[in-house]
Amino acid sequence: MLLSVFSPLWFILFAADAVLVVVFTCLLKGLDLKGKTKVLLALAVFNLLYWVFYKFMLSKDPTFDFQLPLELPFHLCNLNSMLMIVALLTKKPGLLNFCYCFGIFGAFLALLSPDPAFVNIGLFSSVKGYGYWLYHHILIVQSILLVSTGFYRPGYREVPKSYGILLVLYFGMFLINLTLRKLTGIPVNYLYTFGMPGNPALEMLYKIIPVYPLYLVPALLPMVPLCFGLVALGRLSKGCKDTIHS
Repeated sequence: MLLSVFSPLWFILFAADAVLVVVFTCLLKGLDLKGKTKVLLALAVFNLLYWVFYKFMLSKDPTFDFQLPLELPFHLCNLNSMLMIVALLTKKPGLLNFCYCFGIFGAFLALLSPDPAFVNIGLFSSVKGYGYWLYHHILIVQSILLVSTGFYRPGYREVPKSYGILLVLYFGMFLINLTLRKLTGIPVNYLYTFGMPGNPALEMLYKIIPVYPLYLVPALLPMVPLCFGLVALGRLSKGCKDTIHS
């Protein structure tokens, strides 16, 4: 089976996510906060190292035009993977809420609209398959585990903070994009602060607000109610005696 959006294998991988969430949740439910931190931290470090391995292998793939300035860890999912480690160590509710909500959203969007280079390939036929697709699915699993294991119980008041973190990252990436473009001459475009050629939705937004990076801010607003929805789902569990609460 080949991987593409809404293909049978695409759905199978999401089903596998659900199984992994249930298994890990059952295994970690009996641990105290310290034990859960160790396991979740190990998973977060593993996925970050897996990303490094994936990019290294991708650089060796003769069928892929690998350019280092375009492959730095500045996409939303990569930023989330790094912040996940910080959140687990600091146990800051606002940061945990960001990793929970935008870890799920970011990875899902990446799996919903992958680059054409990563579509219609076998899962294990090349690094484009097992690298790109598995990395994002692991991120979804570890983001859900923050809440399903009773490690953290999200709160509604953390949603504005999470959105604030997203905006800081977004405008920060605009500055990084400007710097890398000036230094390398390559059209670096992390978090799509300079638009996405060929994407009709973003092109329409730019017609409404023809200023980079402000054009995309309205598109980020729908994420607020979606975050509230995820928080509502996360609050169905009452947590444990040592659960981190917002």
